[in-house]
Amino acid sequence: MIEEIIEREWEFFQKVQNIGGRASCQDDFDTFYLQRKSQFEVFSNELLQSYLLDLKEAKNQGRNMIMEKYAYMMESTDPTYFLQIQNQLPVIDSSQRELIDFICQIEVSMREEFNQKYPCLAYNARETHTYEDQKDETSFETYLRGELMTYSSQTLYLYGQMLVEKMKNNQNLIIEIMEKTVISYGYASLEEAEIKIKEKE
Repeated sequence: MIEEIIEREWEFFQKVQNIGGRASCQDDFDTFYLQRKSQFEVFSNELLQSYLLDLKEAKNQGRNMIMEKYAYMMESTDPTYFLQIQNQLPVIDSSQRELIDFICQIEVSMREEFNQKYPCLAYNARETHTYEDQKDETSFETYLRGELMTYSSQTLYLYGQMLVEKMKNNQNLIIEIMEKTVISYGYASLEEAEIKIKEKE
C-alpha cells in the first residue's frame, strides 16, 4: 500500500509547475521515496488506506494534491501570490482548520523535543516554526499544515487519532519518522547519525 501511495504522489509531483521552472527535487526519486516511505511506515493501516483513497479520488476529480499542498504553504511563504491562487484551492472548513491547528501544535512540540535531543540533525533539517518561514525556505510547521490541508475529513480525523494515541503512549511521532529516515540512509540509529554528523562539522 505504501508503494502505491508513493507512486501516486510521485505522479502528482511530476506535474507540479513551479514559478521558476522545474525543481531539482522533481528529478530525485530516490530521496523522495526514502523520505515519504519513512513517514508512511509509522502511519496506521487505517490511515494509509484513507489517504490512498484521497489520492485516488483527487486523480478522478482532476486535482493534484501535491500541487495543492505547496499552494497552501504559500499562504505563509508567499502571501501575495497566494491571494492570486487561493480561489483555485479546495475550501477548508472551520472544523478542519481547528483540527489542523491542534495537530500542528502537538507536532511542533514533538519537533522541538527532537531538536533538543538531536541538535546536529535538527540543524540540517527544516526550520521548525511558521514564523521562521522565508520565501524560499518552508518550515516544518508550514509544510505539515500544507499537507494536512489536502487531507479529507476522514483522513484528518484518523491522523489526529493516531497522534493522540502516540501521546498517550509517550511516543514522539517526529522522532519515529526521523529514525526511519536515518536508518534508510544507512545509520544504525538517530544517536549514531547525530554523532557522525557532528564529527563532520
